[in-house]
Amino acid sequence: MGGQKGSVSRPSVSICMAAYNGERYITPQLQSILGQLSDNDEVVVVDDHSTDDTRNRVLAFRDHRIRLVEHEANQGILSTFEDALRGASNDILFLSDQDDLWIADKIETVCRAFSAHPEVTLVVTDSSLINADGSMLLESFLGRYGPFRPGFWANLLRNRYGGHNLAFRASILPDILPLPRKYHVLHDHWIGLRHGLVYGDALYIDRPMTLSRRHDSTATGRNRSSTFQKLRTRLDLLFALAEFSILRTL
Repeated sequence: MGGQKGSVSRPSVSICMAAYNGERYITPQLQSILGQLSDNDEVVVVDDHSTDDTRNRVLAFRDHRIRLVEHEANQGILSTFEDALRGASNDILFLSDQDDLWIADKIETVCRAFSAHPEVTLVVTDSSLINADGSMLLESFLGRYGPFRPGFWANLLRNRYGGHNLAFRASILPDILPLPRKYHVLHDHWIGLRHGLVYGDALYIDRPMTLSRRHDSTATGRNRSSTFQKLRTRLDLLFALAEFSILRTL
């Protein structure tokens, strides 16, 4: 069991980060995370063959809690996040984008929720949106959708699961991996829906715990898809979920 100095003992955590050409923002993001970690925690950074200075920015920390995995060729966001998840070794897993900023008590708050509710396997938090320079765009990311609604059907139509606001127990990994490659599926949407099908409702913390950055190079969190593209994504999700379930019965 890990824990920060002066705090109640908490589960050890693994931060699973996918990185690609993130030299502009990855240093402040890692700084916002490392200050919350104990010696037993870790950050698994998988670099998807960046062509900029991302690798050196990560290594410059010289922090034993950071483990850098490097792809020899670009494999895409699904493979990158899956490798980060498979490389994690602790009890509680947090997804992390490379360009956000974490609120100073995010890890403590989420771990306290897991400890208070042993039956809970996935926690969702609210987040705020900021622009490239860090100015506030939106105080509550999930607030624009109305009250958070857990479960499968509510989030199939309007996804509330984001890579910046998810944490879950490592015990659910067999039920979400491998991430589907055959279909156009977002990793966070997939994890949320698989969890809803297998485990039921998630626990929601109605407080922004991440400053999720929006900029021209943002790989996740965009909402620019046409109605046709959104419909295709939902159909792909349903096909992927059906195929995943069938393969598990063989």
